[in-house]
Amino acid sequence: MIINLNLDPSQSQGCDGIDRALRQLTRPGTGILTRPFAQVRSDPRGCLHGVQALVFGPQGTPFSVYDANFLPWLRELVDAFRGPMLGICGGMQALALAHGGRVAPASGQVVGSDYNGLRKISGPMDVALHPDALPSWLPPGFSRTWQEAGGRTHQSHVEQVIALPLPWRVVASSAPTPIEAFAHPQRPILASQFHPECGWEQGCGAGRLWLESWLQTLD
Repeated sequence: MIINLNLDPSQSQGCDGIDRALRQLTRPGTGILTRPFAQVRSDPRGCLHGVQALVFGPQGTPFSVYDANFLPWLRELVDAFRGPMLGICGGMQALALAHGGRVAPASGQVVGSDYNGLRKISGPMDVALHPDALPSWLPPGFSRTWQEAGGRTHQSHVEQVIALPLPWRVVASSAPTPIEAFAHPQRPILASQFHPECGWEQGCGAGRLWLESWLQTLD
């Protein structure tokens, strides 16, 4: 299940892109659905019945304007759900915030502005893995195949995580974004500031590898 974190559930472009990418990488007929976070929050038992994995999609509104119950609900959900989880862009930020992390405006390669006139980092970006920090539940040789794939990913964000609580581990960095990705050391939870679902045909094939490796945790 992809959870749309936008306050306005009609803003689904980001989740739609994730859906298309996952369908390319999974067997035909694999059940992939998207639900607004408010629906999941109001009926978690019904919405999550039979769900094997969760993906937290991007959002276009600062989390500072969400209601006070959003982050506590998200933390309860993450702590209770035992299957694989993936956070993408805003989904990564939400996972960090819900567990005591911090987010701040991005700085660096400016190509325009987004909500509240914040600086925006966008386009292809080289991302370096931290091999010693990678969890053992990722596929063997992941660091090597990441390098072979070029380590280039697609970026599109105006805020980014600047501090992580334990037990999360920083597993990847880029020049403008020291915390490009993090993982849980024991549980199959992976999160990235970059968009692994985008730019495969424009030199950002490392994103495809990121998704493929996470999907292996479902087998």
